[in-house]
Amino acid sequence: MGKTRWVLWLLLPLQASCFLFGGGGGSGAAYTECSNAEGRSAWTEAKMALASGDKQAALPHLVVATNKCPDLVRAHIEYQNLAKSLGGESEQAMVDFYMKMPERAPDDASPVPAYMRARLADTAYAQSNALDQILKKHSTFGWGYLSRGRVNRGQGRLSEALQSLDQAILADDGLIEARLERAQVLTELGRDEEAALDYKFYWGANPADAVAGREYLALLLYRLARVDHAMVVLAALKLADQSLSLRMDEAAVLWRAGNSAAAIEAYLDILQQEPTMARAALNIGLLYYEVVPKEETDKIRCWPKARAAFQIFMQRSVPKDGHEQFERTWAVPFRLRRIHELLGPTTTVPSLDMLRTPR
Repeated sequence: MGKTRWVLWLLLPLQASCFLFGGGGGSGAAYTECSNAEGRSAWTEAKMALASGDKQAALPHLVVATNKCPDLVRAHIEYQNLAKSLGGESEQAMVDFYMKMPERAPDDASPVPAYMRARLADTAYAQSNALDQILKKHSTFGWGYLSRGRVNRGQGRLSEALQSLDQAILADDGLIEARLERAQVLTELGRDEEAALDYKFYWGANPADAVAGREYLALLLYRLARVDHAMVVLAALKLADQSLSLRMDEAAVLWRAGNSAAAIEAYLDILQQEPTMARAALNIGLLYYEVVPKEETDKIRCWPKARAAFQIFMQRSVPKDGHEQFERTWAVPFRLRRIHELLGPTTTVPSLDMLRTPR
């Protein structure tokens, strides 16, 4: 992909935003900015500590940030989430802080105190009621619509969730969390093309969110078959992620790009590093069984490798999901029977070396 195409591709999220939402929504600057220097500094330190995984170091900074920046919603949310994960005294101190947080004076009305208490509600019903009351008074508070969308989604009301998320984006065009939630809901509704636009917008604004990046990659690769775009996302993810699961996705990108030999080598590298990664053996078998053979006569050359790969899969697999269970109990045995009918029996012990493509 040339430099110009990369630039155009990265600019698409902004174009999608204007198309979907009529040129952008309102501003939520009051809830994302802080005029207090001490509070801003504490928020920066907290984010750095959270990024490094140091929860204990982040906690005091979040306490300062939420006190000095009373409308900085993201700081409040991080404080609540962190305190809950720590539990004990930290969680109790957090709950006490929000339950005692006073409402603002009429000339300084803010939805934030009520919103943060609503997030601590014991039930979805109580939270939904509290959010409705907040939004009656503050109809442009995007965070309220976002939370209401999450409540609806958690209860399986996806259409209502989508409507609330649309309202959140219209109310606050900087609320990228609503874009991510909307992408996930659209995926659940099977509206993959639309979901890709929101994933693209969100991940373009927050490329550090590796979880969302993996979701976006899976959508592009496995549901939309947009290999070129998947390659771009994969390249960015690989800068910080060398996990075997991402390497499996990289091999799948090579497969879908039509480079079967490179895909097979990638799966073999994974198996050599982690012999229990049985799905890599399954995918090698599938490539040799149904992708590499272009003519019927090619099966004589390819199916012995497919048989060896399937045998390795059967030896090593411990099904982790319904797909692997189906492959192990029905699909792979069926393919092995077909191979046996064509090639006859074998006594050869399968090995990884047998699976390599000719140089």
